[in-house]
Amino acid sequence: MEGLNMMPINQRAKEALREIGEKPHAGALYCAQLVISALNRGEIEAEEDLTQTLKAMMTWKPPRIVNFLMIAPGTEYNPQGWQKAEDYRELAKIILDDIEEKMVKHFPWYRSGE
Repeated sequence: MEGLNMMPINQRAKEALREIGEKPHAGALYCAQLVISALNRGEIEAEEDLTQTLKAMMTWKPPRIVNFLMIAPGTEYNPQGWQKAEDYRELAKIILDDIEEKMVKHFPWYRSGE
């Protein structure tokens, strides 16, 4: 997980976790930790299936995370707009929206009932 957590977005998520009094866990993706923390605090909302995926991501090995987030070799996880997020809530929402978008790409039927 160390390599993934060294990406700039994960370093920013790590800093944000510390700013809100959370202890970053090096064995899991900092981005996922930040989103889960924001959900637990009621700062952002997500449907239960998305929340369950985020919780599952906490246990995934790096190759599975890279595959799910569609990180091409030689590139980094880079959800649109994350650099401009003004606070942890906004950063968490950007990451959450990106993860939901990835779910739709991996599982086309994910939102088909809506």
